[in-house]
Amino acid sequence: MKDTITAIATPPGEGGIAIIRISGKDALAIARKLFYSATWLQELPVAQKVMFGEIRDPETEQCVDQVLLTFFKAPKSYTAEDVIEISSHGGTWVVSIILKLVLQQGARLAEPGEFTRRAFVNGRLDLTQAEAVADVIDSASDKALSSAISQLKGGLSLRLNILYESLLNAQAQLEASIDFTEDGLTFQSREDTQKQIQEVEANLTKLVHSFRQGKIYREGMRVTLIGKPNVGKSSLLNALLQEDRAIVTPHAGTTRDTLEERVRIKDIHIIITDSAGLRENPDIIEEEGIERTRAALESSDLAIVVFDSSKPLDDNDKLLMNEVDENPRLIVINKSDLQASWPPSEIKTFLAGELPIFLSAKTLEGFDRLKEALHQKAIRGKQSSESIVITRERHRDHLQQAVKALQKASESLKAGLSEELIAVDVTLAMEHLGAVLGKTFEEDLLDKIFGQFCIGK
Repeated sequence: MKDTITAIATPPGEGGIAIIRISGKDALAIARKLFYSATWLQELPVAQKVMFGEIRDPETEQCVDQVLLTFFKAPKSYTAEDVIEISSHGGTWVVSIILKLVLQQGARLAEPGEFTRRAFVNGRLDLTQAEAVADVIDSASDKALSSAISQLKGGLSLRLNILYESLLNAQAQLEASIDFTEDGLTFQSREDTQKQIQEVEANLTKLVHSFRQGKIYREGMRVTLIGKPNVGKSSLLNALLQEDRAIVTPHAGTTRDTLEERVRIKDIHIIITDSAGLRENPDIIEEEGIERTRAALESSDLAIVVFDSSKPLDDNDKLLMNEVDENPRLIVINKSDLQASWPPSEIKTFLAGELPIFLSAKTLEGFDRLKEALHQKAIRGKQSSESIVITRERHRDHLQQAVKALQKASESLKAGLSEELIAVDVTLAMEHLGAVLGKTFEEDLLDKIFGQFCIGK
């Protein structure tokens, strides 16, 4: 990475300012060719100090724009290289001219995520922090941003590095007992080593279990509305969205396919899927819609099970509860503005004591309770923004593999197997932890991760 890269670091289009970023060994030399300031002249600019001046075309000496220039001297910069940031007026044409001039002086256009990739390779960030940069940019809610910032500040890295060091110590004891077994030296007991491994395993298991919560913070909670035909699922969706997005008619079977929309409730995004009604003996078209409903339910974090209180219970209501089975759910009894056909005792028996939310999609009575219940389901009652959760499947998969390896090592210790066999599994667990942190990595993995970034970051 000896070449110098450049890119526009702000979104395209017109705005107050635009930033052109340059990073690499020639960043300062390129800036000196293009930037003119009466206070700069020939001396070096002061690092981390903003300077006012002009960008001039070196061939014509013509002023392109009045700008602010900031010099970040290595290693105290985002990439740990010399970095120049030029803040120009935010016009499409002027920014393109400045970028063209920078490229003409020997820089090349940065690839997506290349600035952050250099920060990782140069040791400014570990891989979890680098991934958090993308999460900060993509954050669509307060919870997502809070989680991403925690990871960017090193919360997850610190936790995993402590666990990595603990395994490293256990591994050192195991290998020493292998190498010096005949020297009469005393090493950590197998019981202490097992306790050490089990503590790491327990901590990693907690992180693995946090993935569901972290994924909801990062991507939103997936909710599927299910119910038999004409119970008001589409009306419920429209009420949550506060717009007429789904077609509503008094005829059963109007919804034949799934419809997905997003709504924000407090600091969480909810992805709501309206689905075809579930009932026995559907027609051919409905049957396809019902299969899609089942698929949506399978991939959901939560089901909102909708019943119509104005109609008596029937076999389709029982079918509905069987379909939901043990999936996480909220029970909603709609049409509370109409005369109820369900006696309270019948509701209690049918729902086996589960407390429903009574509401009316027509009058919106009860909707505040529904929104609060959805929010509580999303955050699982956790209000603290400081708890560490994992948000990426890559992290979850590696940590799961580390847990499995440590479980095997612990079992081997209990069974009295040799240190050589135990050390193999501890090493495997460390490799998976290292893969999360970026201690061990492959270029293909970095290409995949940083290729998802925007250019200029």
